[in-house]
Parts: sequence; structure tokens; C-alpha cells
Amino acid sequence: MVQYRPAARVAALPPNFFGAMDREIAKLAAEPGPRVINVSKGNPDLPTPEAIVTAMQAAVASPSNHRYPAYLPRPKLAEAIALRYRDDHGVDIDPATEVAIFHGSHEGIMAGIVALAGPGAAVVLPDPGYPAYASAVQLAEARAVTLPLVPPTYQPDLTALDGLEGAAVLVLNYPNNPTGALARPETFVGAGEAARRLGAVLLHDFAYASLGFDGRRPLSALAIDRGHEVTVELSTLSKTYSMAGWRFGYAAGNASAIAAMRAYQVHAFSTIFGATQDAATAALTGSQDAAAELVAIYERRRDLVVEGLRRIGWEPESPEGSFFVWVPVPGGGDDVAFTQRLQREARVAVAPGSGFGAGGAGHIRLGLVHDEATLAELIDRLAAFGAAPTTTAVP
Repeated sequence: MVQYRPAARVAALPPNFFGAMDREIAKLAAEPGPRVINVSKGNPDLPTPEAIVTAMQAAVASPSNHRYPAYLPRPKLAEAIALRYRDDHGVDIDPATEVAIFHGSHEGIMAGIVALAGPGAAVVLPDPGYPAYASAVQLAEARAVTLPLVPPTYQPDLTALDGLEGAAVLVLNYPNNPTGALARPETFVGAGEAARRLGAVLLHDFAYASLGFDGRRPLSALAIDRGHEVTVELSTLSKTYSMAGWRFGYAAGNASAIAAMRAYQVHAFSTIFGATQDAATAALTGSQDAAAELVAIYERRRDLVVEGLRRIGWEPESPEGSFFVWVPVPGGGDDVAFTQRLQREARVAVAPGSGFGAGGAGHIRLGLVHDEATLAELIDRLAAFGAAPTTTAVP
């Protein structure tokens, strides 16, 4: 059999961060022992609200959805996205020119970077940050410029860009993955000023748009850049409506950037299934009570985990949003080695912070995507693990 070499742009890609974790965890789960408690990913465990499922069932049954849909978003869907921006964030969006749709926000991230950054162009990425940002930069054959997020609030140190003369894209992400921080208004003001100076699009990954705790609604970057002069915001139905497996995301903002992202999407991935668009419209225009209840559930889980970890002597940072808890490695040390020990000795899978960049080193990330009984068991296992003798990590 002939062995073919991948193109250089693909050969240069690192192993998928989460895919590699999944393989390790699956191998561990196949070994004898107690069940593995996997809090390494942000894969929502709660079912999609019944009204959305019912809408999807009806849409799938409709012969009108058994044909290729149009390349542009269906007008009712674009209007529904504009409705949510108006009602939730006080932002006016032109549904005809300022909305793009994707098979999930991951695809939107790729579109936002690959469609706007040419070979050699600078793309500013938050550190720590979601690994897909760096992958998109590599596929665009652009170059990544690090923007440190400063603890404890994890807002960007924009002075780090003072020596940069130009950039194609400046990426931010709030509520932040992996830290759970919310954006401050001054963050988007400063980022917008930096984007204007650099000639960059401010690409805000707003995947956790609904998940703010303690009565706080996460801030939309478009609520600061009301003229959409430099800003495009990405979002998804995955977290707001527990629709991760449905693969539907969207972008809103600067019309010229949206046009570029639409062009990339239709050439690279073609159209979005019409029934998915109809169900997404139902989710966005229907009662938002189920979305609010999801926030309340994640907030209860956050409190259980943060209080439990503090009770056993760990020092987690209580997240302001998202569904992650960001935790310094107890006693300091190598987060990858610590993660390996947790898997081997406690059968608990977490994400090592260094997988999110150098700024994540010395931390681990826990996902709040299990019921409260499982999370209570997680705390019990971590308490027992902390009392166990330390062993040498496997390299």
C-alpha cells in the first residue's frame, strides 16, 4: 500500500488536545477498577429541552428539509439571532448582513481566523486559551502572538501588544475557558482600541454567553462596540440550551468580516441542515426558562465543587461563569504529572492547565458536567487522593 505524506500545514499540527485526552481516558476506563470520573471536558450532560427536541423532530419530518438548503442563514433564523442580541444584550444586529452560521462555534473559530488572516499575518491569542485558536492559526499559516491573561481576574495585559505593528485578528474569550472569568467593560474598550491600532478584527468567542453566576450576565463585546466597527462575536447553542451534539454555532458583528467568514464557510463546509436551522430558531425564539434553569444547575454544581475543594485544603478559584473550575495544583508542581497521578491513583480525569498554553501551567481544569452525586464522589476521591503517599509520576 502506498504511504502518502500529509501536506506540511497538516503535518505541523499537534495532536488534538482533547482527542489525546479521550484516548488516554478510554484506555484507563477499560482497565479493572472503579468507574472513571471524567471532568476533563466541557461536554454537557443535561438533555436538550423537550420543546427544542420536538421542534427538531417536526423539522426533520418536513420534506422541505430533505433538499439542500440555501447557503445563507434562513431569514427567520438570522432574525432569531438578532432577537436574542436585542433582548439579552441590548445590541442591534442586521440579520441580513451581520450574521453567519456554522456547524458549531469551533467551525466559526476556524472561519474567523482562516478567512481573515493570511500567511505570515499576526493573530493575537489569549494565554491561557482554548487550543483550537492555535490550530486555526497554523492552518492559516499565520503566526500567533501571545496575549497574557493576568490572574486573579484573568483580564488581558494589552500592554504586551505595544510593540506589535499590525495584526489580522485579536482573539478574546469570555466567559473564559479555562478560567471561568468574566470580561470587564474596560477589557473590551481596550481591546477595541488595540484592534483599531493594529488593523485587526476583534474576534470574541462568546460560547458561554448565558453562563454567568451570582446574578451576573456575561458582557457581549458588541455591547461595547455598538457600531460593530471592529468586532465579530462567536456563539453557540451548545452550552445555553445543552445542544452540544447538534453542532450549531453562529457569528454576529462587522459586516465585512462576516462576509469573509460566510465565504470561507460555504466553500469549506457548504450548507447547514435546514432542520437544524429550524430547531435553532425554535430555541432562540421560544421560552428561555430552560436556559435560565441550566445556569442555576451549573451554579449549584460550582458551589458544591468549590466548597468541597476548599474543605479538603485545595485552593480553587470560584468561577464567575462558564462551567469550569480552575484550580492551582495543590502544593505547586507539574500539572501534567499531577493529572497523570490523578488518573492512575484516583481514577479521576481532569485537563492539565498547560494544555491551554504556558499561562495555564501549574493548574488543572475541572468540568461541572456531572450530577451533584457524582461531583460529591469526585470530592471524596480527591480528599482520599490527597491523603495518599505521593509516587513518582510516569514520564
